[in-house]
Amino acid sequence: MKSKWLYKLKPLLITTIVLIGIYLVGSYIRKLFGNMCGNEIVQKSASPSGDKVAYIFQRDCGATTEASYQLSLIDADEELPNKSGNTFVSDNDFQIKWINNKKLRVNYKNSSETYEMDKRVDWTKIEYVGK
Repeated sequence: MKSKWLYKLKPLLITTIVLIGIYLVGSYIRKLFGNMCGNEIVQKSASPSGDKVAYIFQRDCGATTEASYQLSLIDADEELPNKSGNTFVSDNDFQIKWINNKKLRVNYKNSSETYEMDKRVDWTKIEYVGK
């Protein structure tokens, strides 16, 4: 009687062990390689009131894509996340200037290829000036 149960449980046990092994290997590979992209901060500029911070950074995702210059506007108590910018993305560098607490100006080259140009992030208006 014992051997009958053992033969029925054996495939289930093997399948369970294999699935756990696949999960553990996948977790290890994710930790080992992680996110292949990285952000290098070029400029950090706080709003006049200090409640928002504008980050210009260069994002590089390795050999498969070219690095780009990006802008993220986030709350002052947050850190720049390792992801794409939430405001502006360009193939050339650019400058920013806070006009007031609710308005940020982005000066960029007209010859730049831009991939994102958000006009507003939360309550902050973004003004773009091409030169």
